[in-house]
Amino acid sequence: MADIMGIGDALNSKVVEKAYDDAISKAAKQFGEFGEDFLKTARLVLFPFQMFAAMQDRLERTLKRVCDVVPPERRITPPPLQIIGPIFENIKYMDDNNILYELFEELLAHSIDSDRIEEAHPSFIHIISQLSHDEAIILFELKKNDFEVVDTLDLDHEKNRFVNRKIEKTTIPVDKLFSPNKAEMYYSHLESLSLVEWPVIKQEPIKDGDRQIGIRRHSKMNLTEFGKFFVNACVPEGGFRNK
Repeated sequence: MADIMGIGDALNSKVVEKAYDDAISKAAKQFGEFGEDFLKTARLVLFPFQMFAAMQDRLERTLKRVCDVVPPERRITPPPLQIIGPIFENIKYMDDNNILYELFEELLAHSIDSDRIEEAHPSFIHIISQLSHDEAIILFELKKNDFEVVDTLDLDHEKNRFVNRKIEKTTIPVDKLFSPNKAEMYYSHLESLSLVEWPVIKQEPIKDGDRQIGIRRHSKMNLTEFGKFFVNACVPEGGFRNK
């Protein structure tokens, strides 16, 4: 497989593993009298060798998946400083079972695809790095459908303001979130990233006779235009491997 990431032989997993094993073996023979304590210390000192080997294996799996979804005739070399370098920096210590890893992987696939390279904006790397697992799930679900919410507020006549918000209906998929009670906090963060908006579509007064005692609001959470660009480039069409 072509070395798209530019890692080269320096991180070859077999070379690193052999260097690690040889170092431990020689050290153990020379300082055998220190026993287990020494071996634990040696393994700690030489731990980076293990990490490099694991990183190389993970990147090889990533490149294989990426190349599997991009036809050979469409594969191109993306700008290393704008796309490859920053993606590598973000994923090198990340478990590839993390769904944020999958966002980076999807962006990488777009960046080596001549038909989709225009969708791979460098700013998306920074956005992915700020997302949580649940926020990625919300973006995936919003890629399919908007969320509809109906809520009510009581009117406090003395203070002349609406209070005591209650949700009557929601299609926000809270059952798919690790922390469903944080759904509105997730929205606030996604809004700050210009990915999502939540406008009120319609509202109606709630009355007791002629006296208004509250309001009912119909709102819709949806992707912004920028959010649509982001999910098209970074959120896998068929969903995440690991939810």
